[in-house]
Amino acid sequence: MFSIRIALAVFTAVLILGTGVGPVAAAKPSAAPPTAERPLTPSEQAASDRRVAAALAYLATTQAAGMDVVTLGCVTPTGSTTDATTQACSVPQGFLAVEARDQTKGIYCGPATGQVIANYSWATAAGANKYTQAKIAGWMQTDVFGGTSAPYLEDGLEAATAGSPRRPAGWDWVVTDLRDLDGDGTVGDELQGFVRSNVSSSKMPLAIPVKPHDRNSAFHLVSWPKPVASIGHWIAAYGWYSAWTGTDFARIYYADSSRDEGGSTGKFWDPTRHIAALIMEHTGRFVW
Repeated sequence: MFSIRIALAVFTAVLILGTGVGPVAAAKPSAAPPTAERPLTPSEQAASDRRVAAALAYLATTQAAGMDVVTLGCVTPTGSTTDATTQACSVPQGFLAVEARDQTKGIYCGPATGQVIANYSWATAAGANKYTQAKIAGWMQTDVFGGTSAPYLEDGLEAATAGSPRRPAGWDWVVTDLRDLDGDGTVGDELQGFVRSNVSSSKMPLAIPVKPHDRNSAFHLVSWPKPVASIGHWIAAYGWYSAWTGTDFARIYYADSSRDEGGSTGKFWDPTRHIAALIMEHTGRFVW
């Protein structure tokens, strides 16, 4: 895997080359997503590019400070005053205090994810909801289209979190296409970094669309133990564990809402490598 500094340099160069010639070009993803949504408009792409650049800059800062190093071994303190090799036994991680919500209709995984994020953003008391899923579904036009695409989910999150105390000043929800920015053949490292930046720097969850458990997929969400013919499913990512290692050690924590739809409702985690693959099997994008 290339370093965050290299990824930032490559992304910055792409931004510069794209200036004045329409939407910014980006590296191709490791696999083309099979479920197409409308392309981002130039203004939406620019907003996404700004968020990606900010995330890469934050990650470069943590890397420079040595905060991205996974501790593989620990030295046991001896009590000797000459023991200068003792180090902390810790793995970098970050979490937000969200509460899962069961979706109230079969097509309401998007509104349920929006409800989880809105409740967090408004610091709503445990068990309470700031808005109903039906209200959020109206903002997302879920009933109109029989589901929720990323651009409409973004619209719903804008409305559901507007004016909330935990929404950062100047915050703008954006849709981003997950891409292999550093050319290492995977998008798992990019996904882990974006979740880390959003959770630990911006203190906001992310909305992630996946194919939860396709019969022909190598991976599936742990919250969906049985195969299902799903057109796609939204989850709310609220935590991360470990820097990316290319293995199943790095994790993403998420709230699911699918107890009555073939999955489960609650808080779960899966290896980032798995979730990245499930995103790319679906639309290849996410909202943050």
